[in-house]
Amino acid sequence: MCISLANQKDARNFQVRSSAFDAPFSDQKDKNSHNLVRNRLAAAAANFSAAGRGGIINLGSLVALAPEMFNAVYSATKAYVLSLTLAGELRGSGVQLQAVLPGVTRTEIWERSGTDASALPPSMIMEVGEMVDAALAGFDQGELVTIPSLPDAADWDAFVAARAALGPNLSHSQAAVRYK
Repeated sequence: MCISLANQKDARNFQVRSSAFDAPFSDQKDKNSHNLVRNRLAAAAANFSAAGRGGIINLGSLVALAPEMFNAVYSATKAYVLSLTLAGELRGSGVQLQAVLPGVTRTEIWERSGTDASALPPSMIMEVGEMVDAALAGFDQGELVTIPSLPDAADWDAFVAARAALGPNLSHSQAAVRYK
């Protein structure tokens, strides 16, 4: 099986802790544009889909689920990664998709962003090798979304079920009674 690893590495240089309003607009535009134009990923998806097999692992972050933890632009790029994986555009194509949403991982992002990772509890910081091993194990298990530090996969299933329960009520011809 061919696998394309889509590491959204270009968002790593973005200031993790700065406000989206403090960052130069060009930085924000570059991060979003780069995430919206994924020529390599699109080429891999097209080739794998045509072959009826392959796998794509999209590396995002848990901030896709908790955007309030970091600035808006960084969180939005990670939400894009998750959305790209969940969109279902390759459903039935034979291509296996996976979004990996790690928590705090010991990488150069902390130094580049000027954040002192040693200020975080050591129990929160995963080593890169541990994260990669978990991601690949999740891929082998057929997980669509892998959160390496999540102890119980049932928690993700509950999140997905809660999201699905909202579906039928997200669009109606009338506003909800509480707004009248």
